[in-house]
Amino acid sequence: MKKVAGFTLIELMVVVAIIGILASIALPPYKEYVQRSEVVEALVMAGSLKDKVTQYYTEHLSFPTDNKMSGIPEEKLLIGNRISGVKVENGAIHITLGHKASKILHGKVLTFRPAVVTGSPTSPITWLCGYDEPVPGMEAVGDNKTNLDNVHLSASCRKKS
Repeated sequence: MKKVAGFTLIELMVVVAIIGILASIALPPYKEYVQRSEVVEALVMAGSLKDKVTQYYTEHLSFPTDNKMSGIPEEKLLIGNRISGVKVENGAIHITLGHKASKILHGKVLTFRPAVVTGSPTSPITWLCGYDEPVPGMEAVGDNKTNLDNVHLSASCRKKS
């Protein structure tokens, strides 16, 4: 009689079960990682727009009320693969996610607000991302319309507990 080398059905089923358990643990964090990486496009888009708003503030010591005053295209023309529109409103930049973004991110908004030194309009401004709050001695300008979950935001944009 020949001796057959190989795995038994039980051994193969145990391996498949282990792979299933590992996959069920790894997939949810990976999905959140992918969604967080999609929000990065909003961070990149905001970089160039913050410069325009800052430049306007430097010249006028007030913030632009809309896209036109900021010197940027209207909301429906500021789009990207994962961005469906960008709106400047009283100095704050509101970026709406959509298009190729994950379904859970469609229609969600990430806001960037300028923060000024209280009582010193000529001091440099800084920017707050999402749920970030200004430090003592500074005040945020514009409304925060961020409605993304914390898991989709970078650490600097999250709600502080």
